[in-house]
Amino acid sequence: MKPALSGLLLLVAFLTAFTANAEHRGGDFIVRIGYGEVNPNDDSSWIRLDGTALEDTRVYVDSGQSATFTGTWMFADHWGVGLLAALPFEHDLDVAGLPNPDGGPALGKVSLGDVEHLPPTLTIQWFPVCVESWVQPYVGIGINYTTFMDENISRTANDYFENVLGATRGASLDLDSSWGLAGELGVDVELGQGSQWLFNAALWYLDLDTDASIRFPTATGVSRIKADVDIDPWVYTVGIGYRF
Repeated sequence: MKPALSGLLLLVAFLTAFTANAEHRGGDFIVRIGYGEVNPNDDSSWIRLDGTALEDTRVYVDSGQSATFTGTWMFADHWGVGLLAALPFEHDLDVAGLPNPDGGPALGKVSLGDVEHLPPTLTIQWFPVCVESWVQPYVGIGINYTTFMDENISRTANDYFENVLGATRGASLDLDSSWGLAGELGVDVELGQGSQWLFNAALWYLDLDTDASIRFPTATGVSRIKADVDIDPWVYTVGIGYRF
């Protein structure tokens, strides 16, 4: 089990031992703002150059951080609709296993570029404890839509494409948008008895797969590099909320 998930479960178990006069009731709205980190559990297919697979190659996606915004509408006691939104997360991309232009062993990790994404996620949330509890753990399941933007190829990758693959101009990168399932585990804790202000911590898992495509012109046409990339990130958020 992930350390962050274990810690969050222990926090929920400890805090739910205490209750006070509070409300998370049907009709309430909860808005939260905080810090989020997207930590990919990434994998990819072998890279395909003009349809030919390059054995033992793969793409890596590094972690990204941004401001997050979440909201819950309690449509009934114990039940809510949740929305995760954020400012764009930026991730560095690397590639490993490319043929060595000097004829030696395949290259290790080299910079491929960077990309930004937005991960709006809609969930149905269940708040299992009594509505009077000042600590409100919850679980949710729903759907994620991720859209990518500002995809950039690094100078290192462009130099490789030019010197090894015969590119005559800079390459372009495109990542397809993704739909997938999402799950979350979180907790709201009142900042003082009866307070409308809350501390929130949440853990999300997103089923996020995309097709990555690189194009660059050569003297004989246009070359294409493709890979299926499984990002499947854990998303950690902490922040402050308000219930009204």
